[in-house]
Amino acid sequence: MFAERYADRVQFLNPSSIRKMMAIAKGLIAQGKTVYELNIGQPDIECIPEFCEAIDKKARTGQINYSPIIGEKYLRETYARYLNNFFDKDGKPHLVIDTDNVLITVGASHALTSCFLGICNPGDEVLVIEPYFSPYSGFLAVAGGKLKAIPTRAEDDFALPPAEEIEKLITPKTRAILFNSPNNPSGKIYSAEEVERLAKICIDHNLFIISDEVYREMTLGDKEAFSVLQVDFGNDEMNEKLKNAIIMIDSASKTFSLCGVRIGTLVARQPILEKLALVVAHTTACVSDIMQYGVAWAYDAILSRPDYLDNMRKVYHERLEATMQAIAEYLPGVVAPKPDGAFYLMLKFPEFEDITEFSHFMLEKFNLGNETVAVTPAASFYLTPGYGRNEIRIALVVDPEKMRRSIQIISEALKAFSQFKVNLVRPML
Repeated sequence: MFAERYADRVQFLNPSSIRKMMAIAKGLIAQGKTVYELNIGQPDIECIPEFCEAIDKKARTGQINYSPIIGEKYLRETYARYLNNFFDKDGKPHLVIDTDNVLITVGASHALTSCFLGICNPGDEVLVIEPYFSPYSGFLAVAGGKLKAIPTRAEDDFALPPAEEIEKLITPKTRAILFNSPNNPSGKIYSAEEVERLAKICIDHNLFIISDEVYREMTLGDKEAFSVLQVDFGNDEMNEKLKNAIIMIDSASKTFSLCGVRIGTLVARQPILEKLALVVAHTTACVSDIMQYGVAWAYDAILSRPDYLDNMRKVYHERLEATMQAIAEYLPGVVAPKPDGAFYLMLKFPEFEDITEFSHFMLEKFNLGNETVAVTPAASFYLTPGYGRNEIRIALVVDPEKMRRSIQIISEALKAFSQFKVNLVRPML
């Protein structure tokens, strides 16, 4: 009735499948059902304690103030020091990041939204490697742009296609290539060669390269993430062009189990940063100063005791191993590429055409000892028609025994769902 009152962009904004399943799961938990919430990347690990200590200290001053639109200098300095140290500790060559290269945002979501608002006009396109974090679509839709997929497949371990295949997707409307490594949802870590391939395409076609690195510290084995900041073409002219193309996104959410704190960072050359800071100024005015203070302490803490992150990686590795063993035991017919990073798995069920109905059945109509599992149907992580319809994403956000139990529940739910579908075609007596 009132459709004409709203902007056209609103029709492209919908709750993600992650949030839809979350809402249902919370309702069932309130009713007394045990739900293993593997649908959302909310770690059950306690946040880094230095954050809480800092927040308490800051609150006791009685002064909670506006902050500069670009972010508090002490956090920008600390983050730059952390980032440089991350590469330096292993002797990895990289671009050196200075305080003036860092913009503080309200989480990585706000960083990406601000980025799209700053570089895209209505109708512009951003290429994204699929599967991809589904809210990207909404972030770009706010700017009037749209995503265009670079397809990959689980059967190929989500390998990046050749450069010529990617270049066929570029049009005069293309503004950037966006990639996420380690990847949510697949856990894929793109190799140095793959990242360099993307960077060269962007230079050749005068595009931005947007690198979402929020899972940089989340490695599950021996393979390390390769950052866009590490690309070196061995050619001064190309390296200079790359510096003017890089927009790197990061967040404190996963690194420190601070998802609700909403502190993100955007790294770029100063002229780019100045433009994007104007978007931040006109969308949020500024970022919470007390949260910035706490996060600065968190980054300081891991510079002095890296064991915090080592222990966290060990926790996720143990969960992954338990989950892969359970999949082999309970779900032998499932395609489950072992992830290198982040803390997600993509499971492909060849017997399904569309797994959405099963996902809802398992959550809302099935239990094993009053326990069930919330997962995310994966179609929303793809743009290519038909892709992901028989896949789910699960997150390694509970302990190994609960992960194993979750896989067992999925296996039993599959049997019950098959019988449920048979019963649907039989008349009730």
